[in-house]
Amino acid sequence: MKKFTIIMGLLSFSGAALAGEISYDIEGQAMGLYGYSDTSPHNTGIGRGYISAYAEYAFDNKTSASLNFTLNGGINRELQSYNQGRWGEEVYGVFDSAYGQIMLGQTFNVAALFHNAAPMTGAFASNNDIVDFITNPNWQRDSKETKFATLNSTDINTDGVAPKLNYISPEIFGTAIGFSYMPDSYNRRGLINKKASYAHTDGFVGAVYNDHDWGYFSSQISFGYAQYHGNDKEYSSSLKLSRGNWSLGGGFRKTYIDGDDKSSPKANLPLDFDAYREGYAWNIGVGYEIGPFASSLSYFDSKAKNSKNRNKIVAFSNQYQFNKYIDIYLAAAYGDYDFANEDKQGYSIVTGLGVNF
Repeated sequence: MKKFTIIMGLLSFSGAALAGEISYDIEGQAMGLYGYSDTSPHNTGIGRGYISAYAEYAFDNKTSASLNFTLNGGINRELQSYNQGRWGEEVYGVFDSAYGQIMLGQTFNVAALFHNAAPMTGAFASNNDIVDFITNPNWQRDSKETKFATLNSTDINTDGVAPKLNYISPEIFGTAIGFSYMPDSYNRRGLINKKASYAHTDGFVGAVYNDHDWGYFSSQISFGYAQYHGNDKEYSSSLKLSRGNWSLGGGFRKTYIDGDDKSSPKANLPLDFDAYREGYAWNIGVGYEIGPFASSLSYFDSKAKNSKNRNKIVAFSNQYQFNKYIDIYLAAAYGDYDFANEDKQGYSIVTGLGVNF
């Protein structure tokens, strides 16, 4: 599921609901994938899925309140980035009115919700999906260690779905602004190591989004800014152009420490475990959708400023919806990773099925 699709769906649904009406729904997906790689391990099978539900009460055609719940899980995944490791939850409330939308609970920050960069679909809907098959030495999160020596996304995902307060303004001429505040930035779906001295500090995010139809094509643009730990700063931007069945998109993100690094080093932490705090990431990609078929081709590049750590990833992913219950996936990816004195390259071919309910 795309995060911005979720939030915009909630915005549009509340306007269509009848006054005094209670609405609810539940949906989910289970996905099984098998991949062959020319790196070790050569054969990998994983599973992942989610169940999502909401209940909403519409006070009138402009005001509503809802409770939303999503349960995620994965089997044999490289990054155990769900809230509880191999599984996790998102629970949050939404209050929508003519004055904007307020979200409270375990959800993404506004810059991540607005971000819409290189199209990615099917088995490789994110970079984290690719490293299930081509292991990246720059990214690790399991029960023993956490390190992100480089950024793993162009959207601001440092705080993951840490509990927060979001506000999103009403759209004016296709433009909305948003703000997020989280009293504790640490979350396993983010990038922070819980043993870092700054792990349990607050964070602030601001973002702006514009959606415009130019006639010949449409555009979606976003800009985001974040501040963590007092002096960790982040910027992000994204642009997506769409015409007919085609879309072209890209994103950029930069992180830096504004002044001296005030964090206290601790023993027994992995090498370059937080090198993502100073670096950049960018991506570009093209997507095509027609009927039940969707395809995407993307390139992702991220590098740490003060070390050799770098990732270059090319992904080609296809999805065919056989019927409303079954999806078929076929994808391929190539990864080129630099970490300390280690260089790693490899490709993977992945296929699988998804069951929707």
